[in-house]
Amino acid sequence: MKKILFLLTILSTCFTHANDVKKDRTPEQIASIKSKKMTLALDLNSTQQSQVEKLLLIQAKDRKLNKTKRKDREKLTEEQKFARHEAALEKNIAMKREMKSILNVDQYSQWLQMMAKRSKGKKKGSRHRKGRDR
Repeated sequence: MKKILFLLTILSTCFTHANDVKKDRTPEQIASIKSKKMTLALDLNSTQQSQVEKLLLIQAKDRKLNKTKRKDREKLTEEQKFARHEAALEKNIAMKREMKSILNVDQYSQWLQMMAKRSKGKKKGSRHRKGRDR
């Protein structure tokens, strides 16, 4: 019994440490990892990889900035919520257009499928979380 508790303690410590390390990544590290994953999945050439990495770096910096804003935010008005939602959609449209210009037709269709799977997983997970106000 003591051995089991000891192993569980060690495992939980390892998982906690892994999550802390993941949270401490810089936007540059995030962009580099994501671009390499995309290179493996879509078979990007070096030019495409560098262009995608630049695009992902901008996105990662923007996300980090928004994350710090979320911590400090107050109650937003409906107009502010609408403006934020509209801005997010504009960024998504711009990202999609940039990716279309970087990738070839086959790579772009694969990327769209990857994004569709990713968004389905997020939507499904967020709907089934308990205690979340939506």
